[in-house]
Amino acid sequence: MNNKIASMTYKRLLTQVFPHPLLKFAKERHLANFSSFNFANTLKGIIVFGLFVSFFSCTMIGANPQKIFNKIGLNGNKIPRSFQQHFKEIRAQKAAGSLTIVTKENKVKKGITATEYIENNYIHMFEPDIQGIKELTSDKESQPIIDAGLEMFSYADVIYKTDFPRIAKMIDDGLDDQQIDEAIGDLDKTKGIDLNRKYEKAMELLLPYADKHAVQYEVKHMPF
Repeated sequence: MNNKIASMTYKRLLTQVFPHPLLKFAKERHLANFSSFNFANTLKGIIVFGLFVSFFSCTMIGANPQKIFNKIGLNGNKIPRSFQQHFKEIRAQKAAGSLTIVTKENKVKKGITATEYIENNYIHMFEPDIQGIKELTSDKESQPIIDAGLEMFSYADVIYKTDFPRIAKMIDDGLDDQQIDEAIGDLDKTKGIDLNRKYEKAMELLLPYADKHAVQYEVKHMPF
């Protein structure tokens, strides 16, 4: 089997309140020892940056651990650990009149509303991930991982489709900063915590599974 290492980086907008590890694939095996890995304390809110291994010369029948890891582990980088930074940047750019989107027609629109920005950049963000997970081939071992990944992305999808537009409207309506801050804080303290738990659950299942099936990766802690 020949394999090729290709670069794939996923970046999130997050506050420094949440320390995050860096998860990436490595050329050598056993770079991280998960026997004493404390998932409850370490996995809460990790950023996943990584490389993926593409297998070109072999066809896998049944569940494919590499695909499962990519769809749930690497794509999980888009799951936010705090919503504060999202809206901090949106509010700052809107106040400066520089909030900008690129439309489906590849047209640049500047000075848009927060609602337009959310509708363009966030509403449909997780739909490809959900569809990709649904299309994964599973077996008895991998099904709980796939279920946990689907639950995680589906929950985030609901937040982006309901809570994000609600807060965006508050920004567009010119509500005072305190009210907006409270709404964002409440979202972090309620659904944000639930989303973190769903993420932790998915990673607790995924990483040992990846290790067992020789998916190459390394865990590094990042200061953001």
